[in-house]
Amino acid sequence: MDELWRFNQLITLAETGNYRRAADKLGITHGALSQTVARFEAQYETQLFERQKRATVPTAYGERLLKAARQSVEVVSQAKRDISLMQNLKLGRLVMGVDTSIAEGLLAPALAALLDKFPELQFTAMVRNWWTMEQDLLADKIDIYVGLTPDRKSDRFDYREFELIPPVFACRAGHPLLDQPEFGIQDLIRFPFGGSDVPDWFLQQFVEAFPEQFKSIKSLHEVFLTTHELGLMRQLLSSTDIIGLVPEAVIRTEIAAGKICVLAKGESLYPMHVTGAVVTRDDRSLPPAAIRLSAMITDMAIAGLQNYRAQA
Repeated sequence: MDELWRFNQLITLAETGNYRRAADKLGITHGALSQTVARFEAQYETQLFERQKRATVPTAYGERLLKAARQSVEVVSQAKRDISLMQNLKLGRLVMGVDTSIAEGLLAPALAALLDKFPELQFTAMVRNWWTMEQDLLADKIDIYVGLTPDRKSDRFDYREFELIPPVFACRAGHPLLDQPEFGIQDLIRFPFGGSDVPDWFLQQFVEAFPEQFKSIKSLHEVFLTTHELGLMRQLLSSTDIIGLVPEAVIRTEIAAGKICVLAKGESLYPMHVTGAVVTRDDRSLPPAAIRLSAMITDMAIAGLQNYRAQA
């Protein structure tokens, strides 16, 4: 910090063009400022300022050092502002990695509630999958990940897990399966079948529930179409015979419009346990905005699941 203070003295001298005015502005003596300039000139072995008739101005060497000084001061000043924002819930900024499979049903309402209370909060949400989030967290590209629980856990991260409402099997209005009073997995896989990209633990439940149809996760992957874009899945469900295994919240608007129908709740065909997680780095302090958001997401997930179970 002493170096930055010395840089500030050079910058102020260049701006005022006068040793005495610069010293007064800085709250130091004329002699102290002169000593700072002398130390820099001794360090770089060249003259940095010259006295002209009306002002003291930097030499060409001084201009080059001033450019570096201004950049250094700006970088540190920006860091101070960022830290201040992170510490202030009302003015915080949060960069999130978001799994689309739970973004609309859980994250969106949690963010809406938080922004309603703290409208000056700033958020950046980037689509990330459970298998890319570790690299992004370690590279400081995101502060927090919200999505399905990853397949493996690392001691470098904290995982705040919560149970999610199981997805539903859905199809377009007028789909042939809607005319069947009952159907099983053998009926579903006669049609294109898919959903969002999910961890292997989710697919393993499917394999264990239907061992005759699927011998392994690999064999399930051969028939289970995946997409990172749930907007694309909505379009496919509305216009093709694909069967989608998706969160009901993702297709709520299309259901209300009569474009997509729910064939069955996912757990009606086999026991389905789905968990999400808020993942953060173990060695990093979270901004208050992230702490508050994490708590709201967990609370909403618990309340939503309780309501779902009560209606079942």
